[in-house]
Amino acid sequence: MSAPSLPVTDLVSDPFWEGARAGKLMIQRCPVTGRHQWYPRAHSLHASGAVPDWVEASGRGTVFSFSTIHRGGQGDAPYVCALVMLEEDVLMLTRLEGIAADAIRVGMPVEVAFGAIAGSPVLPLFRPVEARA
Repeated sequence: MSAPSLPVTDLVSDPFWEGARAGKLMIQRCPVTGRHQWYPRAHSLHASGAVPDWVEASGRGTVFSFSTIHRGGQGDAPYVCALVMLEEDVLMLTRLEGIAADAIRVGMPVEVAFGAIAGSPVLPLFRPVEARA
């Protein structure tokens, strides 16, 4: 099996990766409209010419959609890939952990947790709110 592909970082995405290493979910916010955006970009989606600020997200959201991956990845299948709608009104593609796939429901409240998967850097993963230790 080949080594996992590591994310390519750049000046635009560095604050996200630094935040993840520190256990903070960082997303961008338009300085003009206050609206959030995800994935990292050098420009605001909401105001032409504006450069977005980085802010810490609440880390809370709900499952918007999900799928169980049975093959592929780094050999740790099956796992659940989910779209999470953050409280800040942006969708984030992530991995859902701490719950059996047949117990997941659209609209289920989730919260961020951080961890590494198969040699990856620290990533935001999501877990059901009721799975808190």
